[in-house]
Amino acid sequence: MRRLSVFLFILGAFAFAPRADAQQLNCNVTVDYRALTGNEFQFLGELQEEIRRYLNDRSWSDDVFQDRERIDCSFAIVFTFAEGLSRFQAQIVVGASRPIYGTGERTNVFLVQDDNWTFEYGQGRNLVFNPNSFDAFISVIDFYAFLILGYDYDTFDEMGGQRFFEQARSIFELGRGVNAEGWFLVGDERTRGALITQLLDPRFEPFRRSLFQYHYGVLDHFAADHEQAWEDAMAVIRTLNEMYQEFNTRRFATDIFFSAKHTEIAALLADYPNRADAYELLIEMDSPHQTTYDSIVQ
Repeated sequence: MRRLSVFLFILGAFAFAPRADAQQLNCNVTVDYRALTGNEFQFLGELQEEIRRYLNDRSWSDDVFQDRERIDCSFAIVFTFAEGLSRFQAQIVVGASRPIYGTGERTNVFLVQDDNWTFEYGQGRNLVFNPNSFDAFISVIDFYAFLILGYDYDTFDEMGGQRFFEQARSIFELGRGVNAEGWFLVGDERTRGALITQLLDPRFEPFRRSLFQYHYGVLDHFAADHEQAWEDAMAVIRTLNEMYQEFNTRRFATDIFFSAKHTEIAALLADYPNRADAYELLIEMDSPHQTTYDSIVQ
């Protein structure tokens, strides 16, 4: 059981840097501070390499990975506003992927855009992992690192990412304890807190189990038995639709799934004999991507 992957994403295509000495993650990091006016922000140019080293050179788990098993992922950070020389607002986009076994293809596992990130970062600051202390800058990076691990493990083993999602929740609880920005807003389901709360909600276990069924049961076995893979894909779609009916709306976790998967799902079902049934369920619960799903029945 394990992995090897490449992910290109957000605002154009980012090429992956050569694989460095790492532990569990092989993360490409980009930092864009062009929106900030003034030469005094040049020190942010060092941040890209600092974050890359922080993510790739530490061990996020006791599990031992071979080099080819490390999780390829991307962090794209865009600074949008500065208040003085050390307080910033930024957007962060995080993505990860894994291989589809039996093929030369890869699949996006996780892709999320977070526009609500405010933090302090001063020149010369060292990035230090401390799971018992909240920091508006490093805690966000830690949170998404654990989400990447949780999602990845869920695709190889049913509910396999539980411990990593729980670590992400611990970070969220620290942030909520100090009323940190961007973590939880009542009535806003597109926050970090809302996402991790959904992923660990027992009512969302069918979604979590579907992550494994879709990646392992459908994608990894499609080349060997595409007819069975089609039926397994339909079972996943029905499960997600049942959750949609229960909640009477989409949720952030399922929204992220469809944002990453809608094109792939449409291509996967293009020759499925019962694709019309799949189409009806998909457009009901994922109407923003109906144009993509239209290709299934055309």
